[in-house]
Amino acid sequence: MKASSFIAMLTGALVLAPASSAWACATCACGDPTLTSMGDEQPFEGRLRLSTTLRAWGHTLGRDGEDALRLRELRMDVAVAYAPRSWLVLAANLPLQLRETRDVSLTRERGWGVGEVDVSAKAFVWKDKEFSPDQLVSVVAGVKLPTAPVLHARDGSVLGLDAQPGSGSVDPMAGLSWQGFRGTWSFAASALGFLPTRGREGFRAGASLRTALAAQYQPGTRWAVRLGVDSRLEAANDTHGVREENGGGFIAYASPDLLFSPTMDVTLQAGVRVPFLNQLRGRVAPTPIAQVSLAYDL
Repeated sequence: MKASSFIAMLTGALVLAPASSAWACATCACGDPTLTSMGDEQPFEGRLRLSTTLRAWGHTLGRDGEDALRLRELRMDVAVAYAPRSWLVLAANLPLQLRETRDVSLTRERGWGVGEVDVSAKAFVWKDKEFSPDQLVSVVAGVKLPTAPVLHARDGSVLGLDAQPGSGSVDPMAGLSWQGFRGTWSFAASALGFLPTRGREGFRAGASLRTALAAQYQPGTRWAVRLGVDSRLEAANDTHGVREENGGGFIAYASPDLLFSPTMDVTLQAGVRVPFLNQLRGRVAPTPIAQVSLAYDL
């Protein structure tokens, strides 16, 4: 399938995601009318949430005209979250990815396909009151699994690792999150640690700590504005123990979003992640990350 057809498939899947009337009102069931992005919803037993997110991003490693490598990716994540208990949310995420790399010689590689599945569990360990709590604290644990296939070029050769949809490693993660609600305002904070293992071609991504802090204002039942700061502190990647020159360090993004609910139990979210503090080692030039998502509660 051509890349243009793949992009059309991703866009179509986003547009055609379920938007019919819900079986029951998830807002009523959890007693909280706050519009939430995937992962920030309040739990109640039996809550099922589906979502899809389309994201475009890229970066350039190295110096232009010398050893630069440019990577661009269009990615759609299809996720499901289910609460078997009022204190527990289980989630799974499947990415579909289109990746293109170009080096200084203008050689291009393009790969597309299913990425690596990640699964997680979120346990709410404290809340200030039983019904419609104003504060929630949870612990999160999960793992990314090596489910992505190895992609080949038309001549049968294996595409470079940067063009592959996965690293072939088993990457565990764990962390804490907090949510607060005060009238038309809501707040969220999280810190997650990632410890990748070694995967294909001896590659190992650097261990990282990722944080997110956001405030949201919701003047009405149908829309809200959200402003956050996302950051990543990470060790450098290495291949067979040899550390990469470009990468590792600290980067922070300003993350404005607009949330809109066109109908009951459906939430649309659009936003951008703009890098404003780049302390990554070497020469790493990231692009802003544009994304749009749809979440549907059953």
